[in-house]
Amino acid sequence: MCGETMRLREREVVDRMPGTTQTKATRYQEWVCPECDYFEEAEEAGS
Repeated sequence: MCGETMRLREREVVDRMPGTTQTKATRYQEWVCPECDYFEEAEEAGS
């Protein structure tokens, strides 16, 4: 958006299962612009 080079970052979201002590971790990648905070999810490999 602003012309700055986007950077690929990996994030992990941890969800807790209600009523249990179990957690579920989901990893995903997103492109992030360090200047203007614009981001979008990266496409899956092979897509």
